[in-house]
Parts: sequence; structure tokens; C-alpha cells
Amino acid sequence: MNLCAIAIALPLVAAPVLGLLGSPAQGARANAVLTGIVFLLTLAAFWAPGAGLIHADPLGLVFGAVTGFVAFTTALANISYVAGALPRLSLRRWRVYHAMCQVVLAATLLGLYADNIGLLWAAVEGGTIAATLGVSLPRTASALEAAWKYFILGGVGIGLALFGTMLVYLAAQPALGPGLPAMSLASLMPRAASMDGSLLTLAFVFILFGYGIKAALVPLHGWLPDAYAEGPAPLTTALSGPLMNVALIAILRFGHLLAANAASGGTALHPGPFLLTLGLASLFLTAFSLSRRRDARRFFGFSSIEHSGIIVFAFGIGGPVAIFGGLLHMLVHTLVKSALYQALIRAAALRGSTGPGHYGFSHLRGLIHSNKATAWALCGAIFALTGLPPSGLFASEFIIVSQTIQLNPWVSLPLGLGLLLCAVAILRNIGPLIFGPAPAHTKPVKAGPGIHLVTLHLVLAMLVAFAMPAPLVQLLSSVSAALQ
Repeated sequence: MNLCAIAIALPLVAAPVLGLLGSPAQGARANAVLTGIVFLLTLAAFWAPGAGLIHADPLGLVFGAVTGFVAFTTALANISYVAGALPRLSLRRWRVYHAMCQVVLAATLLGLYADNIGLLWAAVEGGTIAATLGVSLPRTASALEAAWKYFILGGVGIGLALFGTMLVYLAAQPALGPGLPAMSLASLMPRAASMDGSLLTLAFVFILFGYGIKAALVPLHGWLPDAYAEGPAPLTTALSGPLMNVALIAILRFGHLLAANAASGGTALHPGPFLLTLGLASLFLTAFSLSRRRDARRFFGFSSIEHSGIIVFAFGIGGPVAIFGGLLHMLVHTLVKSALYQALIRAAALRGSTGPGHYGFSHLRGLIHSNKATAWALCGAIFALTGLPPSGLFASEFIIVSQTIQLNPWVSLPLGLGLLLCAVAILRNIGPLIFGPAPAHTKPVKAGPGIHLVTLHLVLAMLVAFAMPAPLVQLLSSVSAALQ
């Protein structure tokens, strides 16, 4: 039984049902039940990864399980989010919202489990369209502008990625012949040395800029801060992070084809300079942009650009240890960032509204005076995002920095400087947001049991980074060795 295919099919089948039937509260509960089942399927896939066009390799297994976990906890938090936000959307839009949550989940899993570069492209395309519809749901001028920006930039990116995918198929035909084998990731990897290196290089440029838009790499990042700030928070923030992982993993996989061809004496260029340049550009743009942001969701959207740059930088350094550090960073960042946005949603609810425009730092300041549990959870999530010890991201950043010093010391200084500037920009907001004076007439409010989901995310991030369970290390190490 192919549990990976079932995990993808279940939300796709459920999406039209949620889009046509039920009240908002019923949709939220059904969404939670469905994502819980999908999460169990992603765990069971470790024992039955399947075969054929859709199956899970070690990389897909790890990130599929993380995606299922984040989707499940977000769906649980979504129940209270919907209860507090009922007046903002009509019944029809709430149904579309829950349907799009299921489509984004299915698209993310398809991108992780597909052993076909065409299906991978289709997954990113489907997830982008679903997320665009989610961003537009408030129907405000700013939300529609953000949705159009997302749609146009995403459409350009998907078009570039499609052309790059076609070029990879053409480059593979002399080695694998026409048909599905020339589109299979499992077949492409061992035969990279036999492909046309010049064609592969051209393909990688299109793929890097195509999927780089979805990964929000500078200068392709323009859609992300607006999309994160305007749409319904659980869909556009907590669920969009795992979809970004699909684009980053696609860049890693196609970059390996280029590196393998170059290492075997082929005519392909090494992907390292491309990835290092975009990674550092993303890091420094974030460092100098964070200080000007006054909306929390937009602010931490820029932080996602930073961490996407760090991950791509690690892939550019190359070698099994640096790639291991990049994958670990991606894993921990997914847990931390989803925890942060869940805490932000609860913090905004304490101040009366979780809608767009209610996440300003001035509006949320002094959270300790409203609810200590929410304030400390948000404080922990923000600090974890800085990458300073004992943050879980410190472990992955330490691996990446140490490998940079060993393998490419010339870029270690800008990397360290960029990390420091971003950390300082984030830290300077913790004091006013958590401990500063609260707005007038602020009263203590009960947070509810859902705040423990944030704590669970942060604890898991710490365990993954510092305890490093042996099965996880073995899986990521095997992937890193295969994709170096």
C-alpha cells in the first residue's frame, strides 16, 4: 500500500467537500481531523514509503513528517482562530479558506514525495495558486494587491521553472532516452555525469530563479512580506513555510545534478557561486530591512527570507556536512517559525482581533500584561529565531559557519556579519513587544490551552537540534552524502 499517495489524495478529495459544505466551525473541526489523519500517514510512510511516481525517499520522509506535524498543530490552533474571526469572512469564503488549507497541504506533500520533475513542478504550481486564493480572501485593497503580486511573481517563477524542467528532460534524453525515466529523480541522479553539462547549466539557471521566487530568495522575494501580512494567518504563514521547503529541496536536487556533472569532468558549471551569491544577498537585504518593519507578520516574513538565504548558502558551500547543516536548519526553522506565527495569532487575539492590520508592534506591545503564558511563548519563539544559544537554530548555524570557515573562508566574514545584524534586529524588538508598557485599557486575558502547541514546537526544535536523534541523523546524513 502506497501511504504517500493516500496522504496526498485524502486532502485533495476532502478539499471540494470542505469548499461546498458545512459551517466555518464545522470546517475548522473537519480540517483538524483530516490533517491529523494525514500526519499519521506521513509517520506510517517510514515503514511503507511506496514505489513508482510517488514514493518517499529519506529526504521526503523527514520533511513529510514535519509538514504533517505543522499542518496538524496549525489546524488545531485554527479552530480558535475561526471562532474569533467569524465576522470577517462570509460563509462562502470560510469554505474556500478550509479547502485551500487542504490543497496547500496536498501540494506540499506531492512536492516532497514525487519522483518526477514534472509532478514536482505541478505541486509547486498548485500550492502557489491555492495560497494566492487564500491571500485574497479578506477582499481588502491591500489583500488583493498582495494576491496579485503573489500570483504574478509566482506565475513568472513557475514559468521559468517549467522551462528549466524541460531543459533538464532534454539534457537527460541522451543518457536515459525519452519517457518517464528521463524525468525520474531516482534515475537522473546516478546518470548526471552522462548528461549535457551546458544544457544542465542553462536549465539550472532557470530552475534557480523559478523555484527561487517560491523560496523568496533576493531579488525574487517581493511577494512574501505582503502575502504573509494580508491573508488569513494560519494559511499564509504557518502553512506556507513547508511549501517553501519544497522549493528549497528542488533547488538542492537540481543543484546536485549540476555538481555531479561538473565533478565528473562534464561541461556544467558548479552551482556553488550561484547559491552563495543569492544566499548572502538574502541575508543582507533582510538585515537592513528588518529595522523598518512595524507589522509583526511582515517583519517575520522578512526573517523567512533570511533563513531561506542561510539554507541556500549552506547548499552552495557543498560537502555532506554543510548540506546536513542546511537541511537541519530547514527542519528547525520550520518548527520555530510555525510556533512563532501561532503565538502571534494568539497574541493578536488577546488584543481583540486576529485580522490583518492588528499585528503592529505598537498594538501588541506589553504582552506580559495581557497573558504571561502567551508572552513567554512568543518571547521564546522570537529568541529561537535569532539563532543565538540555546536556540535550536544555533546548532545548524554553527555547523554551516564552521564548514564555511573550512571550505570557503573568504565568505565566512560576510556570513557571520549578516547573521549578527539579523539577530540584533530581531532582539531589539523583544523588550518592547513583551515587557514594554501595554496600550491603555489593556486587561489580563486567559490564553487557552492551545498555547501549549507553541511550547511543543519549541521543545521539538531543541530536541532535534541538540539531542539529534540517531535515526534522524542517519537519514539526513545519507541524504547529504548522496546530494553533495
